[in-house]
Amino acid sequence: MQNKIISILGGGWLGKPLAETLEKSGYSIKIATASEENHQRLTAAGKNAFQVNVRSESVSGSAVESFLEAAILILNITPNRDELEQEQFASLLPLIEASTIRKVLFVSATSVYPNVNRRVFEGEGIELKTHHLYRSERFLSENTSFETTVLRLAGLIGGERHPGRFFRKSGWIKNGNAPVNLIHRVDCIKIIQQIIEQNVWGETFNACSDTHPLKNDFYPLAAKSIGLDPPKVDLTGESKFKIVDNQKIKKQLQLQLDYPDVLDLLKKGNWI
Repeated sequence: MQNKIISILGGGWLGKPLAETLEKSGYSIKIATASEENHQRLTAAGKNAFQVNVRSESVSGSAVESFLEAAILILNITPNRDELEQEQFASLLPLIEASTIRKVLFVSATSVYPNVNRRVFEGEGIELKTHHLYRSERFLSENTSFETTVLRLAGLIGGERHPGRFFRKSGWIKNGNAPVNLIHRVDCIKIIQQIIEQNVWGETFNACSDTHPLKNDFYPLAAKSIGLDPPKVDLTGESKFKIVDNQKIKKQLQLQLDYPDVLDLLKKGNWI
């Protein structure tokens, strides 16, 4: 059935396990990546894989139209940061409009919010208007050929993305009294699946853990938990931060996170 076909653009850390989860739930998944190497890995893993490269001026790939024969498109690639460059999805838009896709889920990030030293919510209009992700959010959401839900993910952890390694190269954490905003990959996948299954479109959601420990409390413990020397922490100066609120998505989708407490996750030592 056409409404059970989902195309995922972006087949890496999040896209591949997301595809596997949705397949187990009965969806037919197409997954695309820009990398030939990753395309070969996905194909070898038995995925219906495509090689698609999206740039502001063009979309390249041998079977882009076939990839877009779906009911839902999940855009899980990061747009170009260059504020002077044409909107990266401009080249993709006519192809989406000509396809069977009528729902788009855009994976954005909570970096669209400025540091205002308080809790931040969807819909209050404080986003950084020149931020490359926010510009892509608006570009997609304002199109009337399909409905777009924007999912703003906090800092991503899970699998090989262990927070104990985040400051391994620099060995130094700035703004140590600021709270963290993180979310586990398991919860990212759970949320995306629920958006699809509950048919929730035309929305903007924050996705973040329930807890926000201070960097000074969290990252040294994270490093120690995997046997690394803890990074040094700068506690001087005024803290600049935001606390990403997740109440809208939990209430509207009626869900609880599998990993709501990131500090507790480290203490239990069962990293996933």
